[in-house]
Amino acid sequence: MEKRGRRFSVVTILALSCIFIVSYSVAEIYQSELKIAPVKVYESILENFKNKKYEEVERALSYIQPVVDTIKVKFGLELQPEIQSALKAKSDNFYTAIERLIFYDIQIIFISIIEQGKGQSPQSLKLWFKMAYANYLLLSPIVLKDEKGFISDRKIKKMFKETYICLGSESPYGEKIPLDLELFRKRSDEIIGNIVKVFPEF
Repeated sequence: MEKRGRRFSVVTILALSCIFIVSYSVAEIYQSELKIAPVKVYESILENFKNKKYEEVERALSYIQPVVDTIKVKFGLELQPEIQSALKAKSDNFYTAIERLIFYDIQIIFISIIEQGKGQSPQSLKLWFKMAYANYLLLSPIVLKDEKGFISDRKIKKMFKETYICLGSESPYGEKIPLDLELFRKRSDEIIGNIVKVFPEF
């Protein structure tokens, strides 16, 4: 998005839409109610809002209502009034509201991995984790707009990469690294903390 510096690879979104069917099927919360990858919906919402296609925005919001509902249950946050008010006013506050939604969606994915990880294969959890990273990539261009944003953005992306390893991996020499949910919990908390430093309004 030119005004806000948002860009996201169409190829990446399409690929993640396919991943979504596998990764989100392991969830026991809102994911079971979703029919399309949230990251794809977020991108559509932001793009249509920029292009003043407000009816399309309203329609797309219905697809992520389960995310909004889960955020209310998990965090006690009611984002719906904020989103609708900003949309009605056609205000730039709408971008902030959707960015907050994306941020809390990342947290929900982390929580779900921690709570349900023991019963899932590392591959499924990795696919799920990639959805959280795809969400962050929608926030990344905003981080980069700040003068010091490059360092913060690079640090957060590096933390995502390090946290990904906690979900299990295998070295080129065949050495297996087991799933470590405790380390994942610690590192995912650090990711959230660093995002909040960049977006204190979250």
